[in-house]
Amino acid sequence: MPRISVSSVVNAPAEKVWATIRRFDAAADWLPFVKSSPIEDGGDPTRVGCVRVLTQTDGEVFREVLIALSDAERFYSYTFVSSPVFVRNHRTTLRVLPITDGNRSYVEWSSRFEIDPEHEAQLADLMNRNFLAGLRALAEKFP
Repeated sequence: MPRISVSSVVNAPAEKVWATIRRFDAAADWLPFVKSSPIEDGGDPTRVGCVRVLTQTDGEVFREVLIALSDAERFYSYTFVSSPVFVRNHRTTLRVLPITDGNRSYVEWSSRFEIDPEHEAQLADLMNRNFLAGLRALAEKFP
């Protein structure tokens, strides 16, 4: 099972970084490749079980369900309800940890999934690029 893990340091306290990303519908606010990310039926974007409809700037649409969220540990996890990517047993987690030296944050975006072997390298490369672009865009919010 492939596992993707991308991390970055953000020059802001973990509480501020977490406040920026914790709402499941906030992806469009900080991800450069996301056009919109509303919660279906206007539901609570921090309730486990809510579904966001994430539309990328290229027109691809993902329906993702929030499967875990912890304010104490500053992370959330989600999986696909429907996706143009043909993966199985998918779980992605976005986590913010404090770095006490300089009051910065360590942000990790990781994913694991099953996919047909002939598509594995291509998807892993795409996810690595997108996750890194997302973390860089998040860091730019805290110059």
